[in-house]
Amino acid sequence: MELFASLGVHEYKNLMVHSLQVAKISRHLARSLGLAHHPDQVYLVGLLHDVGLIFKLSIENYEVFIDAFRNIPDLEKIVLTLDRKDRHSFISHVVASHLGFLNVDCTQALLYHHTPFDEISDEEGVALLANCIKAADTISLVFLKSAEMFSEVTLESMIKSLEKDMGLNQEVRKATIDSLKDVRSLVDLLDSETHFNSDAKISCADFERAAKLTAALLDLRSPYTRIHTFSVARIAKQLTSQLMTEIDQRFMGIAALFHDLGKITTPLEILHKRGSLNEIETIVMRTHVVMTEKVLLKSGLDMFHAVSASHHERLDGSGYPRGLDRSQINMYMRILQISDVFSALTEERPYRKAMAPFEALKVIENGVRDGKLDGIVFEKLKQLIDNGFTLETFSHVLEDIFGPDLTNLVLQEIND
Repeated sequence: MELFASLGVHEYKNLMVHSLQVAKISRHLARSLGLAHHPDQVYLVGLLHDVGLIFKLSIENYEVFIDAFRNIPDLEKIVLTLDRKDRHSFISHVVASHLGFLNVDCTQALLYHHTPFDEISDEEGVALLANCIKAADTISLVFLKSAEMFSEVTLESMIKSLEKDMGLNQEVRKATIDSLKDVRSLVDLLDSETHFNSDAKISCADFERAAKLTAALLDLRSPYTRIHTFSVARIAKQLTSQLMTEIDQRFMGIAALFHDLGKITTPLEILHKRGSLNEIETIVMRTHVVMTEKVLLKSGLDMFHAVSASHHERLDGSGYPRGLDRSQINMYMRILQISDVFSALTEERPYRKAMAPFEALKVIENGVRDGKLDGIVFEKLKQLIDNGFTLETFSHVLEDIFGPDLTNLVLQEIND
């Protein structure tokens, strides 16, 4: 949960505040109404209810997407202006369904979280949950419009918005208004904390899907990073399969998906600069590695932090942020370093065109010769490329998120 919440800076700040509030309020309402859905499941679908908005707008028109998320704090206005046909509800539903660990009825409710209760043809449990998310959405949007300042005016506005919304079921409306008048719950529902504790276990495969979703949301911030994390993870897994065990390969894939998490704090002005970074900009850029480590530690993902945050270290001690040398850099780290360099070089950046694979290999070979990168890993990468390894594409990324069967349908929804 902390991992997802860590995305709430810069362009995603308002969306993440909104998502956390909707998650908490939806769970509270479902409990109040005695719905059969597990509270953890309700929380998670509430958290994901608007994730489809990021995919739709970023893919459809990046410039409009980034301008809206930066300059329009009113999320309702963004939806009404840029997604008038409510396509993001379907996309959020597909994303949540593909995660694998969410209940079908809960993910089904995402389809209807903007639909009036009387127009939902699904079973009552799904309809009521969808309506709880709708009510929670209304409350949070009013809060965001008040610039997150809670006052008697804000509370009155929330209650009036619920009273005049004819799309709410009477029981849901009453439970929501009662919750707003209950000072015991009100503060927790509107604060910026996650308030999520769960003993539930998920499979490694499901955890990897969740890691991919987090990585995709990070990478969609910029057209220059749209495939980067997935490219690094794919190469790292392939190299690990040649050098280590199957368990190591899975670990490496997840560690690679997390390697650039800290870049969520890097301003787009730096990521998109066409020339060389100056000294101050370089310092700001380099903090992303430290932020990756901090996010993973705060999220309880200690087993990944050292590897994920090592991709800019070098064997001769010239890397950052810790200046580790070859005695401190294990095989996981060596694989990640070369995977990151190769992926970055073969992708377009604001300051240069993408290199062909053989050109990137020459650059890495020079790094090996200079004692910065691992020669054994480089030879495996060279073999991989010689054997016809194809570079990552955005289509592959989307298939990882939505599943191969639904990707084209999602793209139709986005472009409709």
